[in-house]
Amino acid sequence: MNPRLTTTLILLSTLLVRAEGQTLVFTDQTVAAGVENLYTPGSFSFPTYTGGGVCGDFDGDGWQDIFIPSDGAGGSLDRLFMNNGDGTFTDEAAAWGMTIAHMGKGASVGDFNNDGHLDIYCTSAGPYNSSAPGHHKLWRNNGNRSFTNVALSAGVAFTTAGGQDGFGSCFGDYDLDGDLDLFVSGTASNNAGSILFRNNGNESFTNVTIAAGLMVGLPFTMFGFAPRMVDMDGDFHPELLLVSDFGTSVYYRNNGDGTFSDWSWSSGTGLEENGMGQTVGDFDNDGLLDWYVTSIYQPSIGWTGNKLYMNQGNHVYSEISAAAGVFNGGYGWAAIACDFDHDGWVDIAETNGGSSTFQNEQSYLWLNNGDGTFSETAIASGLVHTVLGRGMLNLDYDNDGDQDVMILSLNDPNVLYRNDLSGPDRNWLRVFLDNNGSSAVAPHGMGSRVVINFGAESRTCHVHGGDNFLSMGELSAHFGLGAVPLIDTLTVHWPDGTTDQLTGVAVNQTITVTYEGATFMRGDANGDGAFDLGDPIAVLAYLFQGAGTLACESAADINGDGTINISDPIYSLAYAFGGGAPPPAPFPACAAEPSPFDCDQRC
Repeated sequence: MNPRLTTTLILLSTLLVRAEGQTLVFTDQTVAAGVENLYTPGSFSFPTYTGGGVCGDFDGDGWQDIFIPSDGAGGSLDRLFMNNGDGTFTDEAAAWGMTIAHMGKGASVGDFNNDGHLDIYCTSAGPYNSSAPGHHKLWRNNGNRSFTNVALSAGVAFTTAGGQDGFGSCFGDYDLDGDLDLFVSGTASNNAGSILFRNNGNESFTNVTIAAGLMVGLPFTMFGFAPRMVDMDGDFHPELLLVSDFGTSVYYRNNGDGTFSDWSWSSGTGLEENGMGQTVGDFDNDGLLDWYVTSIYQPSIGWTGNKLYMNQGNHVYSEISAAAGVFNGGYGWAAIACDFDHDGWVDIAETNGGSSTFQNEQSYLWLNNGDGTFSETAIASGLVHTVLGRGMLNLDYDNDGDQDVMILSLNDPNVLYRNDLSGPDRNWLRVFLDNNGSSAVAPHGMGSRVVINFGAESRTCHVHGGDNFLSMGELSAHFGLGAVPLIDTLTVHWPDGTTDQLTGVAVNQTITVTYEGATFMRGDANGDGAFDLGDPIAVLAYLFQGAGTLACESAADINGDGTINISDPIYSLAYAFGGGAPPPAPFPACAAEPSPFDCDQRC
């Protein structure tokens, strides 16, 4: 363990208590922030089920940006709202190379090639003027303020061979090999549209759905909407929670051997009649992730609404939505879970909307009372939204510590609500993770647990890229802390079993914890701790230089100027194999080693 943030450790006797005198107010900043957008879907299957968006720091400047898929109307493009750092955004989609007009549906975010830059996967119904298969987008972030669509070469452009399909998607490292895999949900007959793509580690994916035990043995067609890969039992192998319509949601347990098993019945989940969206959070602060699923509440026809599955451990859940007061959310779609009022208890927000009975149905905000119940406060808090909501995401777009909300709608403008929480006892901590370019754990720490301790109490937050409903919030661990003045310890439990711990962490700040679980060597492709003949880069160096016993520096100095620098092909190749930030130029010299190619110059 290698802490990088240490201050005087103060033993706290103060416990986290409900904050007093707080005022939670949301204000509509859509126009002021410059993020206006109207989503009007084109002609394709289930067009009323679309309308999403995601956020992420795409240029690495510390500010959350927003991506909204194009609806294709009139040849419109995707929207890439880059955060200016002053409360406003600028749409730079065209400048970043997003110039393909198409009928987008939803999106997810993850660094699929481990180069340190967030990429975007976007499901699509086809070109803006006609629906067609094979038009999903994988926008690779090139790290120079540009994206390139590599979906076709990566093997993820198609989810069905005939007809267009694909709605929600999520990234996650299901096999714990250190790179991000991709799951895409769909509604095709015979479950052909829901696909698990395994990351091959070379900017390509392989369809392993059947081999992984997914979508087999099901006697019904699954109408998949919102997938989420998240560890529900603490073994770091993420489960696949697939929320689907018409009573077809499935809880897939990760067996830890590359396969999944359907545990819906034995876990006590999948009880919703019309699964649409979902979120997870530790709603009772017991260290276990609970699961919230949105569904339609219409008791006259037997539809019982949203479900709140409380984790009892060992993949067993207790459904308590009625007792908790969160079952009636109208025609529910996306949901998010975070501590909006910083009282130390995770809250739930949900957007919804439908025709007839649900016309002008409000979105909901349930504040956690800390006793197993919630109080609905959306209208009172200024979160007033009564149009056809679909996607929903949380992000701290102004970097003031509290979580803001964006709601994406169908045939109505999206809305950005700024959280203007005020009053005493509203401390917080926001944590991002950096895998340091390592291949041992997934980029941005996806799949990690962040645990904070103060006095006799602790709180746990997971970092994962789950789908709320065609949408996804920021990749941070956010803690509301009430009156707590200092964190005794902050421990990151990485998916490879290692930990990093910080002590005496000040509150009211955003920090990044960098992975230190293993030493990283650029060019050490096989991870054996040496730059040798087991690494493709070393073999290439040998071929360039010629036969002979070689020290690392001479092997890689192709142009013979005495140093490894940008003029040497080996430099670029080492960066490609090693990942992470590029080495400085000139590359640090390596001392000769006893054996050929054994260079222990570490980055």
